[in-house]
Amino acid sequence: VGFLRMLVRLRTRDGTERLSVPDDGNLRAGDLRALIADAFAVPIRDQLLSTNQALLTAHDDALAPFRAEFADDNALLSALGVTHGAMLFMRYTVERKATVQQVKANVQRFGAKMTVDDLVAKQIRIERQDQPVCASVSFERAAANQFQGYIGAALGFRIMRCGIMFGTVDAQTKEVKVDAIYEPPQPHNNEYDILCEHENTEEWKRVQAVAKLLGLEEVGCIFSQTARNEDDDFTVSSHEITRMAVWQSAARRRRKAESTSGEDVDDLYVTAVVKRDDGGDVHFEAFQCSTQFVDLCERGVIVDPRTPGKALVVPGIGDGDEAMAAATSADEMETAAASASASEDAPAGAAGTVFTTRDVMVGIKDVREVDNDWFVVPVKILDHVHPLLTSLFAVENRLTPCGPAELKDHLQLCRGKPFAEALADFHILLFLSAHFDLATDMALLVDAVMQKGTVLDGYKTIVEAIAGCA
Repeated sequence: VGFLRMLVRLRTRDGTERLSVPDDGNLRAGDLRALIADAFAVPIRDQLLSTNQALLTAHDDALAPFRAEFADDNALLSALGVTHGAMLFMRYTVERKATVQQVKANVQRFGAKMTVDDLVAKQIRIERQDQPVCASVSFERAAANQFQGYIGAALGFRIMRCGIMFGTVDAQTKEVKVDAIYEPPQPHNNEYDILCEHENTEEWKRVQAVAKLLGLEEVGCIFSQTARNEDDDFTVSSHEITRMAVWQSAARRRRKAESTSGEDVDDLYVTAVVKRDDGGDVHFEAFQCSTQFVDLCERGVIVDPRTPGKALVVPGIGDGDEAMAAATSADEMETAAASASASEDAPAGAAGTVFTTRDVMVGIKDVREVDNDWFVVPVKILDHVHPLLTSLFAVENRLTPCGPAELKDHLQLCRGKPFAEALADFHILLFLSAHFDLATDMALLVDAVMQKGTVLDGYKTIVEAIAGCA
């Protein structure tokens, strides 16, 4: 009688493989490596295994912590936590193709004049983008701590929180600096759509005006991830990655419109993700959607995860259903809608995949469901301290108050400092912008802050009156 078998799932950058191994309780890490080499043609020395999904998105110079986990070839798999149905993550450098799984043939009718060249021209081949367009993103320490501190202390990472990042962009080096984070009005619940409805509000106009006076521009978005199930092994969900693509598309078109040449500009918009691991440590990660994924969203090829069966609509591009119709023939429309609508009944793991409105090629297979990791590109993270701006004042639109009393406390805290230095805070300037004229008064106030100059006595008196100082 043969030994029982157990299934081990192997997640790689080329997809998910399944490996059946003996379940006799004596299988060791070295045995598993040998089985992987035999089944998937990945040399033993080139295999880097881990139970941590971060392995797949880690930079090459940050792989050392992952090497120790399966370093002992004599370690029992049971001792390493590898049981039936376990998910392992594997990284390698060799070129290979994912195992072709048996799939039901999808017979499609082509026109009498459809040639092989026509068919190839209509194919969409999914390609991995190895390097981000943005070289790095640097976070102002106090601003980043102010954001993650509220999520951890006040919200406990139980609900999602979103912010708009303002900073500067170096077009030559493609480096981004984040100096301030604006948090728009947002409901405090788990059903929150991270695409904030903050535009066309009076507050947003003031935010843009204050940022411009400070020499800052919108450079990205930031959001927190809530706790997930143990089986959720994806970096970002289908909902999150499609929102990221919408933001990135809008930023690219905005930068092109602002360009004096009117030519295409580099896509330097960054999305930051803040999450807490099982050990309670908070992590900042930065990503860009691949250029191909943003293009697919704009063309109506990606299904909106909020409305299965319909193409994602990118504001400013056009109706997603029209784009979908343009991308597929009339005969394909019904099949596309049926395939996409199937995502309603998809398993929980499908949150880590996106559906498409037409067939796309991943490797050598035609599919309509693609792993999100194909489209996520990690961005290097740095930090810095702004030479002028602080992040001490209360932040707008939180559960915690932000009003005259907080302004009074802030001024008392800064007693003895130059008044311009006391006002050197993005959030306090945003608060004061509701009381001063943006074109004249705020311009003079911000200029005094930036130049470390003297605030006019009249403005100082008004600010103290707003705060209720005696």
